Amino acid sequence: MNSTLNFLGIQLDYSEEVFRPTLISENCAKLTDFRDKSILDLGCGIGPLAIYFAKNGARKVSACDIFEKHLEYTEKNARLNEVKIEIFKSDLFSNVKEKYDVICCDVSGVDKNVAEMTGWFPEEVPKADETGSNLIIKVVEEAKKYLKKSGILNIATTSFSDVVSIERDISKNFLISEVLIKIDVPFSRRLKKNVKLLDEKSYKKIDDEYFWEFKLFKCSN
Repeated sequence: MNSTLNFLGIQLDYSEEVFRPTLISENCAKLTDFRDKSILDLGCGIGPLAIYFAKNGARKVSACDIFEKHLEYTEKNARLNEVKIEIFKSDLFSNVKEKYDVICCDVSGVDKNVAEMTGWFPEEVPKADETGSNLIIKVVEEAKKYLKKSGILNIATTSFSDVVSIERDISKNFLISEVLIKIDVPFSRRLKKNVKLLDEKSYKKIDDEYFWEFKLFKCSN
């Protein structure tokens, strides 16, 4: 059964089979410098970022995902919002043929066990491994081949991944990197219930409340 949600003023159709945009997605949209630029939304989900970019001044927008249902909803939502987006199936960069001014990536940075515990991801949506960092590291290591000169990679991470390894890999592959935003996100009820199963390094406790951390990195040469 289809439902509708509002993403930064954009109406999007979705169902329980797909991944819905989050606070992370909203920050990726608002903090990415995309106007008058060509941009790739890598791991596009149901299309919130790509559609936001297309409606707000990007010169060209491409969107890819490995999950067929996500691509179906991105196509449907692009029509619903009357925007032109190049949409194609790709396992990260496997079918990417062009170079872009900007790549924006909000793929899973969550430990597989945490993802399953919380129910954040529908069953068939691809997830990271037990470190939560394998997909992000792969993007960081391959992104430069698909960026134009002076191109930018914006990539999201969470504290439910091996952030030390991710930051080391960013330093190895890009001359310049900065954290555009860092947010402490309160635990959901389900996550709080399972706190004893989590690695203590992956969250913080403040005044009897638990928080995980979201970061958005901007990487360039």
